[in-house]
Amino acid sequence: MNKDDLTAHPQGEFFNTQAERLQADLQNFTRQVASCDKLIRMANISLNQIDDRIAAAAQVEARAAAIVEVSASEASRAATEAATKAVAASVAQLTAVTRQAEHVCSDLERAHGRAALWNAGYIACALAACLLTGYVTYRIGKSAAITPDIERALEVAEQHETLLRKATDKEKKQIADIIARKPKSK
Repeated sequence: MNKDDLTAHPQGEFFNTQAERLQADLQNFTRQVASCDKLIRMANISLNQIDDRIAAAAQVEARAAAIVEVSASEASRAATEAATKAVAASVAQLTAVTRQAEHVCSDLERAHGRAALWNAGYIACALAACLLTGYVTYRIGKSAAITPDIERALEVAEQHETLLRKATDKEKKQIADIIARKPKSK
């Protein structure tokens, strides 16, 4: 045992053990928080994908509107018979494009609803895991509470450490000499 090593004392080992336990609990809690963050990032990615699909649907709708405008202008310029045929073709094309747009919109609405349910599930699971972690940490901390005797011993150790830090080299040498003395036999 090293004479100057304060942690070699049995109480020092106890405090080191307690500190290691607290560090391990803190690291575990940090990993669980990181897992919660990962789940939230996954939910955000899903929402971004849904936004991209909605934007694609808006582009399809804009193209459909452009086709309708082109078809209407061609029909107005043509002769009566040609105009009738052009209008009929435009209406058929518009109906098909509208059906496509409606189909895409309904698919997107369903996908958005499913993604929202999955995201809600992920968030609920993440929150439940966080709450469970907090409860378990609380119970572990409560069962391993520091007693008043340990608190007093800790305060005395902190006071001794403060005094040792403030001690001059001469005082430190005297303390080392006292510790090095052999006990007097009776």
